[in-house]
Amino acid sequence: MRANRSAHTDTQQQVAAARRCCAPVASTLSVSMVRKITTACFTALAISASACCAAEQLPPRALNSIKKACPDAQPERTVFAIGDLNRDKIPDVVIVVSCESPDDQELMVLQGQLDGAYEIAYRSEVWPWNGRSEIDLKVRNDVLIFSEHCAYNCNPESWKSFYKFKMHQENLVLAGEDHLETVLSGKNLEFEETSGISVNYLTKKVIYWGKTTGQGYSEKKLAFNLKAPLVFAKFNLETCQNHRSCMPTSVSMPKP
Repeated sequence: MRANRSAHTDTQQQVAAARRCCAPVASTLSVSMVRKITTACFTALAISASACCAAEQLPPRALNSIKKACPDAQPERTVFAIGDLNRDKIPDVVIVVSCESPDDQELMVLQGQLDGAYEIAYRSEVWPWNGRSEIDLKVRNDVLIFSEHCAYNCNPESWKSFYKFKMHQENLVLAGEDHLETVLSGKNLEFEETSGISVNYLTKKVIYWGKTTGQGYSEKKLAFNLKAPLVFAKFNLETCQNHRSCMPTSVSMPKP
């Protein structure tokens, strides 16, 4: 089911993208320097291409709505995604915002309107900014994917987490989450996935998997009981990090 997958960063393309978007800062970085300091330091310098380019792509009327709710926020300098979450054929905006404090973060969903305006429809809980990880947002097939991966002191072992939100019974809920453990391997020092857990809160199934000898993988599927999935307003990244799962404490997660 799983091929030998790996994550590899093309440093030259990363530097080029950052220079285009953040010329005042990134112009001081050479390819050789970035190769030495790793992607973690690159991210710590706040010159991620997606973050720097946000000001060029974030719809102005969405930016205005965010500024009304969070006057001190700088949404033009963070990550966001655009896509149709509620299947009304109107693009919505999902963005990471530091609304209450520069040291805090939250997720915000703005639903697009017929007149081109954007209204804040959902907001997550607030969690403290974590400088050791890098986050990203995508909207694919009406599913919001909020991902996080290690960005500091990640060699040779690292990790990645994916939180998937979807409209369910007229509410935006956490439909599933995936957590992967990776390790640097091979001559090219690429990150290879070694084990993980995949949870589907809508089907109430969890899969534990791990790499076996050679190129194979073993997995175990289990079922669990859950009255209702976690609503978007209750999502807190710090809580998920601390428990290695967003599973409500009232639910007993089966173990492999």
